[in-house]
Amino acid sequence: MREPRARDPAIARWPYAKMRDTFPFLPANAPRRSRMITLKQLEAFFWAAELGGLDPAAQRLNTTQSAISKRLQELEGVLGISLFDRSRRRARITPQGDRLLALARDMLAGRDRIMDLGTALSPTVRTLRLGVTELTAMTWLPALVHRIRGSHPRVTLAPEVDTSVHLMEKVRAGELDLAIVPDAFRETRFEIVPLDSVDYAWMCSPAYLDGVSHLPLRDLAAYTIIVQLHASGLGDMVGRWLQEHKVRIEDSLSSSSLTALASLTLSGLGISYLPRRMFEPLIASGQLRVIQSTPALPRVPYAMLYDRSTADDFIRFVGALAVDTCDFTRALSAFVPPR
Repeated sequence: MREPRARDPAIARWPYAKMRDTFPFLPANAPRRSRMITLKQLEAFFWAAELGGLDPAAQRLNTTQSAISKRLQELEGVLGISLFDRSRRRARITPQGDRLLALARDMLAGRDRIMDLGTALSPTVRTLRLGVTELTAMTWLPALVHRIRGSHPRVTLAPEVDTSVHLMEKVRAGELDLAIVPDAFRETRFEIVPLDSVDYAWMCSPAYLDGVSHLPLRDLAAYTIIVQLHASGLGDMVGRWLQEHKVRIEDSLSSSSLTALASLTLSGLGISYLPRRMFEPLIASGQLRVIQSTPALPRVPYAMLYDRSTADDFIRFVGALAVDTCDFTRALSAFVPPR
């Protein structure tokens, strides 16, 4: 299992040099088996490990950083193991923590399936026409499909993968029930369910530009930029951002496909903006190089949108599932095979 990146230096400052073996609410001689772990503790550990810090875990769980820290201290005390190695400047998950991470993921997934059964009050018989862009299809769409099927087994799922502009046209025409797209579409008829934001970065192959790790934003215009166009909401958002910073791209290649953009970039044909977490394995292997710009690319918010006038309780239920399931950090392992 790939070691999650730890970004939060606060982890390294936790007072774990000598953890107490008991907690104030337990007798000093209480046997270890009598001290129960909780789902909240596992949840805090899971998201701190997955997202790389206390603060993003607290934001994900809608709580405070101190609450996450307390739950992790309790979990380590009950288990009697260190979940993070704090000998470095940035804490890293330990081998014991890595094993617990897999178990915690399974337990939390089981919890979600149980909760979904409780939410499914009626055996809904219908077809859900769900539109997503490539990024969602390549990350957390399988998890969302699994949860919908677990709670409503009689629902027929009809997903459609397309560009965000085309998907929204189909929502307007009533050809799709909902769409998960970059949050670039603001119309009063749409209910907008915020999901998460994605960290994009400028990337290129070392064959195109080697030895450069930072460029002022305006200097990027001197290179070939591979952009998302052709009915891409993301491309429109990045294009407006570049215009705001008075950057005009003179030489470009374009596609509406994330897969095509990645292929063009790996081929050494230019610099593109790609979701960083999805391509971390290729960055680590040296096949892609990240170029920091000043200013940096903004995070891109994503949302689920549906027509208010036609939505029912089931569509709103799917929206709640999407909020809980959304995870753009976990790419499908077969997306880009190593060279």
